[in-house]
Amino acid sequence: MKSLALKKVAVYFVVIAVCSFIVLANDAFSMQLTIGVLITVILALAWDILSRTGQVTLGSAAFFGLGAYGMGLLSPLLGTFGAWVGMLAICGLVAMLLGLLTLRLRKMYFAIATLGLALSLQVLVLVFRDWTGGSSGISPPVLLDADPQLQLLAITGFVILAMFVSDYFLSDRMRPALFLVRTNPELASASGIPVVRTRILIFTVSGMLAGIAGALYGGLYGYVVPTDVFTIHWSVIPLAIVILGGMDSTLGPILGAVMIKTIEEIARFYIGGVGYQVTYGAIIVLFVLFLPGGVLGLIKELFKQSVKGRI
Repeated sequence: MKSLALKKVAVYFVVIAVCSFIVLANDAFSMQLTIGVLITVILALAWDILSRTGQVTLGSAAFFGLGAYGMGLLSPLLGTFGAWVGMLAICGLVAMLLGLLTLRLRKMYFAIATLGLALSLQVLVLVFRDWTGGSSGISPPVLLDADPQLQLLAITGFVILAMFVSDYFLSDRMRPALFLVRTNPELASASGIPVVRTRILIFTVSGMLAGIAGALYGGLYGYVVPTDVFTIHWSVIPLAIVILGGMDSTLGPILGAVMIKTIEEIARFYIGGVGYQVTYGAIIVLFVLFLPGGVLGLIKELFKQSVKGRI
């Protein structure tokens, strides 16, 4: 137990130390790259938390976009702090309502329903152009006066918050309940676990975290358009990150986000154009095929073999 706690603390320490070093180095490219990785880490953790109930969502883009647009629409009315509170409330409420309607669905039916939400929101933003700016987009408040060092520090803080939430749902108190909800809902219900209520709670938390990622993304540039934040990209990328890094963990999405960004930048530099996207996608497919447990699963397997070899 103490060993596990120390490992978790070590992960927090490494994340804080690496981000602090990059802030002190004050290199514009490194900070921009790290900020991009951290935002996808938050989004991937939100996806992974929901997957622990057995639900695979393709609706991450819906809450990502709600976060960005929520800040843009609410900040002129409520101020920056009020907009953050309102944005979280909207994301949580939408997730709760969607959960009541769809969380009884399983597997691909749930995934299709959540994808439909993301596509519907994009259409609504275009239709109600007087409020949302339509295809011209909207201007959320710029995060911390566009100071990249302060932005990186703030986003690191939100990553630590997302990691803490993830670890809470991996705790001895929550993990067995979520495992039962995922693998045998009938037994979970018979054991006194409120299955539907638990799924709605997890979906609400997941939606709020995805909204935070969207709000941070919008705050980086102070301008977003619906085709940028409600796109399928923001629904697929967290899924790819979690599968690549390792599911049902906090460290897995972090490793996956770093690897995805590394592969993307290498492919962009050496190949460029449309070819880099094809190569980038092919590499991810190969990882999924040959590393079904993700990078974290490979590390655990190598560690087990190393221990056996010493015995």
